[in-house]
Amino acid sequence: MYKNFENNHKQFKSKLVENLNETLVIENESINRIKSRIEQTPIQEVKQRLLQHLEETHKQKNRLEQIIVKLSSEKPNKYKPNLSSLTPASSSIIRTNLQNSIKPLSSNEDFNQRFKSLPEETELTRIKQDYIIEYDEVVAYHKLIHIAEMTDLPQPNDIIPLLKESMQEEESMAYWFQVHVTLILEILWPKLINSPIKRSQDFLLNYAGSKIPLIIMYADLVGSTNLSMTLSVENLIALIRAFTHELSNVVERYNGYVLKYVGDSVISFFPFVVDNKYQVCKNSIECAKSIIGVINTEINIILHEKYGYPELFVKIGIDEGENVVIQYGYERNSLIDILGYNMNVASKITSLTTANSISIGENVYRLLDHRQQLEFHELKISINNWKYINRDTKEPYKIYKIK
Repeated sequence: MYKNFENNHKQFKSKLVENLNETLVIENESINRIKSRIEQTPIQEVKQRLLQHLEETHKQKNRLEQIIVKLSSEKPNKYKPNLSSLTPASSSIIRTNLQNSIKPLSSNEDFNQRFKSLPEETELTRIKQDYIIEYDEVVAYHKLIHIAEMTDLPQPNDIIPLLKESMQEEESMAYWFQVHVTLILEILWPKLINSPIKRSQDFLLNYAGSKIPLIIMYADLVGSTNLSMTLSVENLIALIRAFTHELSNVVERYNGYVLKYVGDSVISFFPFVVDNKYQVCKNSIECAKSIIGVINTEINIILHEKYGYPELFVKIGIDEGENVVIQYGYERNSLIDILGYNMNVASKITSLTTANSISIGENVYRLLDHRQQLEFHELKISINNWKYINRDTKEPYKIYKIK
């Protein structure tokens, strides 16, 4: 029995030293990452807090080295294994889901150049990565403390408080990002929000005063009225901004254009010519799927699961048809909008769609191949709730919902 106890003790101690060395590698990498972030960020408030965190991270590294020396005759690990194997599961899941749900950037040279030219976009992406990394390090220290408390340590009163001190700094940094995200968005938002609109306005300017075929997509936030009644103004604004920003990113990744933001809705369009309308139609549906995926795997994980914001849901309606491009003034920078029958149809389709689901009009359905059509079923609608007619057949215009 004593031998079993001794073996268990050795196993716990060995496991603790192994995890300490892995965390030490992460802290070494964190020092390099924080230094790089300090050089890159244009936001002084972020830069100042990262400088403080860099100093604390050096202390955390020294604490880990002291503990390893106390527990082992070996020197602290200096090797650099693949960090992906050391990252807690929460982040690897997030990153895997993001890779699966977001299509790679277009190979279109103009689009890639536009994306690269937005330092605000890059900074916001890095800030979201900071959220995840700090949360991962909190998890790593929680794990270390748990193993340490189960191990018969030679100096528990020295070791465990040191680990808790490091964990508190990681928690403090994660909390700082939480409470300052509104400030950060305030600084970045004007340029971020104007870029997608300007891109679509520049495109439509070439067709002002004419009629062009478009696939229209409405994406509505579900339950926003209730959110406006239950959330503070600051939290509501943060949610709407996160929602519209992420949707805009996904739309542009699929070569779509954000026409405008209307309350809690993002209205987008996908232009096409006869030769590629089938592919563009397919892209618009894949874009809608990715929007739902990003909300579930990014926004809700960060804002809902980690910080207690309400969980977000979206409903999406898509239709295809010809639209008139109208410019309201005579100056080049005058507002441009789209008018068309299928604009109204797409809006109505969206209102009939359930949370986290996609509905498409008959025009879109007919453009899909047989395999894609199998993903949808016809939505039965009372004639009293539906006034739209298929202009070719003169029958009620059909709607199809994803299964």
